Amino acid sequence: MFIERIKDYFTRKDCADMAIRTWKSANEELYADFCKRMDAVGKGNLSVLMDMCQMMQECTPPEALMLYNWLSDFSGKNVQHIANQQWAGKYTDIIAHCITNKRLWIGVNVKTGTVELLTSPKSELLMVHSETPIEIWNRLPQGTKSYLIGQLDILMRNSKGCYLLSKLERNMVYQSLVYVFRIIFLSHAVFVGEIMANLYDYMMEKKEALAYCMYYFVVFDHGLSRMAKLLDRMLNSGEVDNGDMILIKSCVTILVNGSIEMGTETKADWEDTVEACNPEIWKEVMFALRKVKGRRGNKKVMQSLDDILVGNKERIKQGIHSFLEENTEDISLAYLLKSLVNAGRIKASTRYMTFHRAIEQFSKRHYGHDIPQKRYGEIKDMTLDSPQKGSSYAKAKRTIDRWTNYFAKNG
Repeated sequence: MFIERIKDYFTRKDCADMAIRTWKSANEELYADFCKRMDAVGKGNLSVLMDMCQMMQECTPPEALMLYNWLSDFSGKNVQHIANQQWAGKYTDIIAHCITNKRLWIGVNVKTGTVELLTSPKSELLMVHSETPIEIWNRLPQGTKSYLIGQLDILMRNSKGCYLLSKLERNMVYQSLVYVFRIIFLSHAVFVGEIMANLYDYMMEKKEALAYCMYYFVVFDHGLSRMAKLLDRMLNSGEVDNGDMILIKSCVTILVNGSIEMGTETKADWEDTVEACNPEIWKEVMFALRKVKGRRGNKKVMQSLDDILVGNKERIKQGIHSFLEENTEDISLAYLLKSLVNAGRIKASTRYMTFHRAIEQFSKRHYGHDIPQKRYGEIKDMTLDSPQKGSSYAKAKRTIDRWTNYFAKNG
């Protein structure tokens, strides 16, 4: 598996980000078609979502699906036999301990796929834990509880409309149902690391176009906020019942939380997104933003050369290849970027490290970044025509002048 060959999580992520950028540059029409299919969801065409679900099912470990067979065996089967089954594979005992002791937490390391039982949550892990049926029921939003009660009550009335169970018994049914949902949730949460590893392999090994499109859509193209707009259009269609409304609100909350956590959207982005949305969507987003913590710090930008070059990109890349063959020192990358900027062959707003990572991906070679980044900071605003002296300055000027002229004529 490819994921086994690249152990470091951040190396894997950077590698995937750059691969996706490069793929998208070479498959603009394919990605545009994917976006059209996503837009069609708002008109009722769910084919792209069905394709996504099929792919995710293929990425889900078989052990994660054993629970459904286990639940179906309750009717007419030997209960003791069922109790001894490993309904969540190797994680069955961990989940069972978590369910029976609400002080315990399950910690899932999404980066490595490891799962452990803990007595307190850790910030760097995906943490989940169980609660009693009453606690789970009481934590549900009032709208969700009302909807579930309404649907379940239909099943618990006879033909004359009379309840078949007492109020206490009905409450126990409500709470038991959400408790089963909690078990299902825990049984899937422990497999998140493996699912993500399989999805990563699906992209990097199988080169699945749908996976590439999904990745770029979510990570680089504001896909989650665009999906919220799709939900808004569905809500405004007038064909939404109470159950649909609850589902839409839940999805919006997940989209907001997920995008902020990944750093693909900011709170300001979401405020702009929902400015013209249905009031119900607006309220749900604003409520979610109140509870979520924004990510701080500079976001690492992963772009390919095709994303940042301006002009005839193939000819420019041929020139870059020649430059790198002729100039092998790390510091020469500063002169290359300066030449491209002078010639107008790269976006002026490009940061050095964005350029550096793009060059590493293009050349399949690692370059040290400290020295060239520092040198570029020194020369980026210099005209290099002042009467300064020194061999280093003279070499830099000759290199930059020569390649500025080259890229100006060949781009």
